[in-house]
Amino acid sequence: FNKVSFEYGHKKPILDEVSFALRRGTKITLMGQNGAGKSTILNLIAGALKANDGSIYVDPRLKIAYAEQVIPREEMEMTLKEFFEKCFREKMHDIDRHIDAVLKIVNLEAKHDKKIKSFSGGQQSRLLLASALIRDPDLLILDEPTNNLDPEGIAHLTQFLMEYRKTCIVI
Repeated sequence: FNKVSFEYGHKKPILDEVSFALRRGTKITLMGQNGAGKSTILNLIAGALKANDGSIYVDPRLKIAYAEQVIPREEMEMTLKEFFEKCFREKMHDIDRHIDAVLKIVNLEAKHDKKIKSFSGGQQSRLLLASALIRDPDLLILDEPTNNLDPEGIAHLTQFLMEYRKTCIVI
């Protein structure tokens, strides 16, 4: 980020000339009050938003996965397998093996035909992380990943992040 500014509509500034660099393998936490611009920064990195001023350079070869806070309502009727299949542009032939691997990482067991809506809030939080991990990203972006997690889930996530070898940004 080089002097990046962003606003939602006229006279609603969110970021004002923000500058920082992120090195490969770094783990960063963004903390702040609601409305401080944390999610906006992540959306700018992911390319979902465009800066009003300044420049953002993201290596075009960088594979980014963004785990949002909640599963969209339209995905609640999907099966677990369909939920993970939508993470890829092309059909993955051995996806069941990959699903089992990421579910193990997030400490969750489930049948692949189970509906997303039948998972608890904490389990859905784990599915969001798993849906980012299944993409094997160079940069993992997690937006408030502890929402709905019990103390055991938070401890598991914390341990995972400490051992994670790639670049990670956590709100």
